[in-house]
Amino acid sequence: MTSFTITHTSPEGSVDVYTSQNINTVSVEFQTPIAPMPLPQMADSEVILIKVEGNTTLVNVSWTVIDDGTAPFSGSSAQTAIAQVAHFKTSFVPVTVEDSYSLVIGTGSEAMTFAGTLQKMSFNVSGRSPVSWEGSMQFIHGNIQVDYDEDRADAPILTTIQNKSGTNGEVDIINIHTDYLGSDAAITHYVVAFKPTSGSSWSTVEHATTTHTTIGSLTVDINVTGSYDIKVAAKTTIGIGAYTIPVNEVIVT
Repeated sequence: MTSFTITHTSPEGSVDVYTSQNINTVSVEFQTPIAPMPLPQMADSEVILIKVEGNTTLVNVSWTVIDDGTAPFSGSSAQTAIAQVAHFKTSFVPVTVEDSYSLVIGTGSEAMTFAGTLQKMSFNVSGRSPVSWEGSMQFIHGNIQVDYDEDRADAPILTTIQNKSGTNGEVDIINIHTDYLGSDAAITHYVVAFKPTSGSSWSTVEHATTTHTTIGSLTVDINVTGSYDIKVAAKTTIGIGAYTIPVNEVIVT
């Protein structure tokens, strides 16, 4: 039976992971909006198709929420179906744009991973089966931004991220610099986020710095070994800025 895992990271950095083995249906919808412009007195083969909008991926999941002998949340002891629904309402659904999510459908090498946010989540229960609830959610893949986001630093520019040979759990970030610091004037830290290649939860390590100009080699101890996805952001007093695109690296001793 297909399972899914959804991970919620709060603005404060706390992580809550929910896993269910009771999927009913999953749909992955790829939207590619194209506006047609038919030409007067011309055959339909002459229609001009105009691509002015980007692509969107939506994931719809429905599942059965049941009384569970063990808590399906990492951040709550909720076990009964109604307690799980209550936790979704009070502590899991997004409140601000800084609530971030990752969704994993399936397990192992065939798992599909999406990063983004929840657009909609709903639950219903029938009088004929008052113990089980039917849950559904719509997840949108992408990076959330709004007009009133704080003016934070752009993603750093770097040459590469690589394992630091001869060490245990350290990486070298080569030729890193940040051109735009947002509304602040100085960087306080570079933040290195990392997660197992097949995982969904990011961890972070902060490395203090006083310069945004090019640093030839920045060594950061992330204290892990194995295959990891790694990304970097600049942090100012305003907060953490945009991350670089994740790269995969095998961290060895």
